[in-house]
Amino acid sequence: MILLFIILVPLFLYYFFKTLKFTYSLEGKDERGQQIQNISFKYSIPILPIGWLLLDSYHKYISDLSLEFFRDTVWILIILMFIIQGAIITNLRKKL
Repeated sequence: MILLFIILVPLFLYYFFKTLKFTYSLEGKDERGQQIQNISFKYSIPILPIGWLLLDSYHKYISDLSLEFFRDTVWILIILMFIIQGAIITNLRKKL
């Protein structure tokens, strides 16, 4: 799990700051920027509830999960959500 965090945290920081920079810039506040943000939210926000549902379903019906594993997995879902949002914003800035 530590190795996964070592890989994901730098990506998270990079894309998180790219997202913040885009959101608070003039480019992010115009109509095109709002469209880019809406598309990125459309694809990134469902990661957390779907992942949580799968994790909870596995815990209830298949096997018990420890609290530490559950907590770490939810953090990974949150980090992945921000990474995907930042990657989509970066990609759409070039395309649109």
